Order: sequence, then C-alpha cells, then structure tokens
Amino acid sequence: MKKYLWIVLGAALVGGIPLVTAQSKSDSAKYEYAVVKWDGPDRLFYNLPGKFEMVHLKQVGAKVPGEAQEEEWCLAYGANKMAAEGWEAVNLDSRRILFRRAR
Repeated sequence: MKKYLWIVLGAALVGGIPLVTAQSKSDSAKYEYAVVKWDGPDRLFYNLPGKFEMVHLKQVGAKVPGEAQEEEWCLAYGANKMAAEGWEAVNLDSRRILFRRAR
C-alpha cells in the first residue's frame, strides 16, 4: 500500500510541474517596459524602449506647488504623462516607477 501511495504522489508531482511556472515566455514578449526615475529637484529620467530622455520640469513649464513634496509630485507628473501614452504602472519605489504596455 505504501509503495502504491508513493507512486501516485510521485506521478502527481511530476505531472503537475509543467503547470507551475513563474511566467510564460509568450506573455513577456507581449509587453515593452519603461522606467521613470526622479533624480533631483525637478529632473526626471525616462528610460524608454529604444531611447532615453532627461527632462527638467521647469523647462517644460511644470512647476512644483509650494507645499508639495518634490519627489512625489514629479513622479506623479511623470506617471500621468506615461499613462497618457498608454503605459501602465506595474511597480514603484521611492524614486522609480516601472511601466509596461502592450506591443
């Protein structure tokens, strides 16, 4: 009986391995990724597929409101710009936001 139980458990384990994967390779090929990084009082870096931009927000006419925290306000500005271009935020930390969009 024990031998039969081990055979059944082993078959279930081996048969279930293909069902458990971290990410399908075809899924990752459906997206392109970009990063927006805050790097100073009014400076944002846009790391986009195939290009890089450094933007001083004062030079494009954006002014950080007096009581706003510069880092958060600038990242929200960048996130809104990316969303308008079809990007979706998928991860963030205190200085960076990772975006993706369908190819």
